[in-house]
Amino acid sequence: MKQYIDYFNINSLREKVPLYIYSALLSRFFRFAVVGFSGVIVDLGTFYLFHNSLSLGLSSSAMLSTEMAIINNFLWNDIWTFGDVSFQQKNSRKFQRFVKFNLICFVGLIFNSLIVNFLFYQFQVNEYIAKLVAIACVTLWNFWLNLKMNWQLTKTEIDVVVDI
Repeated sequence: MKQYIDYFNINSLREKVPLYIYSALLSRFFRFAVVGFSGVIVDLGTFYLFHNSLSLGLSSSAMLSTEMAIINNFLWNDIWTFGDVSFQQKNSRKFQRFVKFNLICFVGLIFNSLIVNFLFYQFQVNEYIAKLVAIACVTLWNFWLNLKMNWQLTKTEIDVVVDI
């Protein structure tokens, strides 16, 4: 009888693990999206501040406000979205993660522009619908690459977590 109970519990656990992983990934993606939304607010707010209050030029204001949003997003993702992984990684890797995060966002910005232009000019999709599609695609791109390149535990770090 004990063997049957052990077997049943192992199978039950096997079925729950993929569900747990899926749930954890969905939770991270939700937090990533919330952080991204806060970045939009930071971007617009600092753009207004730089352009209207400080009278900086349009391009300078746009670039500076975008970088402020990227910094905001990186910090909140490092603390909240991927905080458990950040805690396990060495603090010295934070700057490396920030540089990678910036590069991923830069490539995402290029993809965003390409998608909007492609949908608008090739398929005559409304520019706002095209922008929403581009944002969705780039959000997935940014999340997946950051998950794989920035906030992924190394084998050594996993071993430390398992030992604890």
